[in-house]
Amino acid sequence: MKIVKFFAIALFSLCLSLGINILSPVFAESSASNLVQQGVQLLQQGKAEAALDIWQQAEIIYRQNNNKLGIIGTQINQAQALTSLGFYRRSCNIALKAFGNELECDRLTASDLENVLPKFKTFNNNLNFQGLQTLGNGLWAIGKLKLSQQVLEAGFPLANSQNLKGQLLLNLGNNILSQAKKFANFKMRKQREVQALKALFEQGLSYYQQAHNVSDEKLVQVQATVNHLDLLLNFRQWYKEAEDNFLQAYIQFQIDTLPQSMEILRQINPNINSIQLTIKLAEILIDFEKIDPRSTLVKIKTTLTELTTANELLNQAIQQAKTLENYRLEAYGIGVQGELSQKNGELEKALNLTNQALAIAQKVSASDVAYQLQEQLGDIYNKQGNSPEALIAYKSAFNTLQVLRRNLVALNRDVKFNFRASVEPLYRKLVTLLLQPQSELTQPSLSNIKAAREVIESLQLAELDNFFQDACITAEDINIDEIDKNAAIIYPILLENQLSVILKLPGTDNFRYAATSDKDFEEQFQQSLLRLLVNITSIRRPVAQLQSSSNQLYQWLIEPFEADLEADLKHDDSQIKTIVFVLDGFLRNIPMSVLYDSLRQRYLVERYAIAVVPGLQLVDSSPLLKERIRVLTAGTAQEAPSYALEGYNSLPNIQQELDTINKTIPQSEQLTDTEFTKINIQNEINSAPFTIVHIATHGQFSSNPDDTFILDWNERINVRDLDQLLQTENLKRSDRAIELLILSACQTAVGDGRAALGLAGVSIRAGVRSVLGSLWRVSDASTAELMKQFYQQLLQSDSSQLRKAEALRQVQIKFIKGDIEPDKDYNKPYHWSSFIIVGNWL
Repeated sequence: MKIVKFFAIALFSLCLSLGINILSPVFAESSASNLVQQGVQLLQQGKAEAALDIWQQAEIIYRQNNNKLGIIGTQINQAQALTSLGFYRRSCNIALKAFGNELECDRLTASDLENVLPKFKTFNNNLNFQGLQTLGNGLWAIGKLKLSQQVLEAGFPLANSQNLKGQLLLNLGNNILSQAKKFANFKMRKQREVQALKALFEQGLSYYQQAHNVSDEKLVQVQATVNHLDLLLNFRQWYKEAEDNFLQAYIQFQIDTLPQSMEILRQINPNINSIQLTIKLAEILIDFEKIDPRSTLVKIKTTLTELTTANELLNQAIQQAKTLENYRLEAYGIGVQGELSQKNGELEKALNLTNQALAIAQKVSASDVAYQLQEQLGDIYNKQGNSPEALIAYKSAFNTLQVLRRNLVALNRDVKFNFRASVEPLYRKLVTLLLQPQSELTQPSLSNIKAAREVIESLQLAELDNFFQDACITAEDINIDEIDKNAAIIYPILLENQLSVILKLPGTDNFRYAATSDKDFEEQFQQSLLRLLVNITSIRRPVAQLQSSSNQLYQWLIEPFEADLEADLKHDDSQIKTIVFVLDGFLRNIPMSVLYDSLRQRYLVERYAIAVVPGLQLVDSSPLLKERIRVLTAGTAQEAPSYALEGYNSLPNIQQELDTINKTIPQSEQLTDTEFTKINIQNEINSAPFTIVHIATHGQFSSNPDDTFILDWNERINVRDLDQLLQTENLKRSDRAIELLILSACQTAVGDGRAALGLAGVSIRAGVRSVLGSLWRVSDASTAELMKQFYQQLLQSDSSQLRKAEALRQVQIKFIKGDIEPDKDYNKPYHWSSFIIVGNWL
């Protein structure tokens, strides 16, 4: 009988795949409906792949019967299955296309919604609602949080039942929770930012409370309560003030609803969501240890501990996962038990539990769970003082992450919003162990220095992937000696109360290493960087004050290697002519050219050409050839509509800047004022092989790609759109590639500790070989002069191969010496140090 059934199913599937409808229309509709229900059951059991396959079969039947609502419904179901599998982009795109939109979620903009949202209008109101929720959740999963919020909110008029409204409010609360996490991870703590975070926090908590109160679905009520608690706990960790009586109303909500939620979790028929919530509640209980004992949130902890313990919750979740044969959740639950034992000081028990969980995770190829367990093993071995085993464990976790890297953002929605807390620490733990001095030596081994450098390169790539919410970067191993035999590479790495610096010199395995550490070094280092940044970016600060603070950074980064870098030799007499920095963290916001050598009384740029790369693996080694220079300039000195819309003033010296370039470079084209539009730039690039694109306009680099943009005459050009703008057919032929993108009036976002990620992101996303940009916007008069001098230096080069970093160096030296407008203050670093080369320095 089983054999007959097997062949019947196989024959049915084959006919479907061949487009043969062997069923009558009525029976086919019934069959498709049954398949849909089977898929729902499979998804609830955690069998997303099987559910996806069945829903695809159902879609074929609906297509054969021309049932449009059936087609859309099964596509929405498929999108939900893909979400469970971690394929968020595919899920989001299916939700878009199900309602007749040919766009892709990655390219979706706020203006696109004017055309997209009206298409969610079939005769089935519930289907329209679910389509919007699926699209909104898909946009949330790929990191387009503001857009997701707009799409979700469009579902309010369609939420014609309490349960639908509860589902919508829960989704909006999750969106706000992610916005808050992202905000908290990247913003510096200023009063206005704390207030903005509080506003987000209260909005999210309000959504969760409403979701709990309006929905009749027990699981939605529990999700709202647990996520409300998660947001509350996160905010209390971000908000550093001891006083928090304003939280009282939210605390009371938890005290009132937690007992009911616990009872529901005990009695509900177990499914994936309920098990996940049980584990999450256990993790929250564990996290309460981080809360200040004086906080009013302690009342919630008291309520929770009276109801249950973290271990009871985990035992319940693990047993339910076993019943459902969901090995991923079983492994995760046992892993959290290991974490709990570790925090309780039961290290042997923690070790056994973590190894047990890891074996299960690896058995079912749950790599996203496995890397966390491998990192946890490393933490336990570290606490035991077993550095060799800790190093092995961290290396295993790192290797697992390397395999996952291209799917990292897709595998865990929270990773992208909490990258600094959930992923980055692993890289730094591994580097810390690799750079520990060997037994009786004062330095780590050469092999470990090389390995640490590779880990930091990988962290740079992972940060950029996380920036774009996409594994869009292809890296290749590059031998620096094949690119430039006169360049040295410096990797400053900030670890816990320690600054480690790796120097790579020309030659095989030619590394040097230095470290500075102290019990309060991390705070001292950050304060020094902030002081230096304030001194550079203020035109009124005395130069001597700036030189004093920049000398401190010189002592940390350069002084230990002065002999290796041949600092006492003149630039032309030394092998080392260029220093390339792979910068870490907030260091990206500091121009390395301004580092001051107080002994020789010179800035670093007076001795070396300087460039910054987001990772050496991302450098395209092709040089810029003088005979091939062709420039497209674009910008406006007028008050463009986009300037007015974004609150920017006009740039009166832009026209002079562009005209000077066009006079200096015979082969150049110009787009100004109303001609300065995205489509015109793209058309020009498609029509001629430009090697340099020079855009003089307002813009901003940010740690958030949605806030990283330049302005054309009418609107923003977002960093996500730069590849479409500049990576045209010209870039598919290496002999017509854009070598240099110049952004002459842009700046990093004020108060954003990782804003320079956006500048690195521009170079990657645009697909150009290098970017010349500014870390802050200076006078457009001095900028125009600097740009004029830069092009003159390029053309005056004796070699046919122009060196962009060297050309910039020569211009900056002229500014320092007062050769440019001597009656003005252009010799101050404020005017010349803002400009940096990112990417290929040749």
